[in-house]
Amino acid sequence: GLSAAIEWQAAQLRDRTGVKCDFISEPEDIVLDQTRSTTIFRIFQETCTNIARHAHASMAEILLKETPEEVELRVTDDGKGITEYEIFNPKSFGLMGIRERALSLGGDVEIVGDKNKGTMVRVRIPKSDMEGATLVKNSGGR
Repeated sequence: GLSAAIEWQAAQLRDRTGVKCDFISEPEDIVLDQTRSTTIFRIFQETCTNIARHAHASMAEILLKETPEEVELRVTDDGKGITEYEIFNPKSFGLMGIRERALSLGGDVEIVGDKNKGTMVRVRIPKSDMEGATLVKNSGGR
């Protein structure tokens, strides 16, 4: 599932860079349709790439949270902090990709940098399509 994939990718970041990763999934196992799972995972991969290349961070906190309406991925690092220029630079293709992926599913992205304190990337993706039909059904019922 998505939670396991995010946890695996966080371990890869830690092993490659030494960045300590604290991961919380609420609930512990989040299962979405393939499109949403892949989109959120790819967004997380790009976030990890940015941490590895640019942040100079020693720690990252990762929260994957599911509510009845949406899934939120929030990644906070303790690095140098992204600047406003970097956030809105049209040559920041990774950030552009994050935004495009989220928007393609009706989601939104918030990126905030605090100089010498770190960066926070928050992505929220609705669990239903544009017409409101739920794409993920609860299969655990009786």
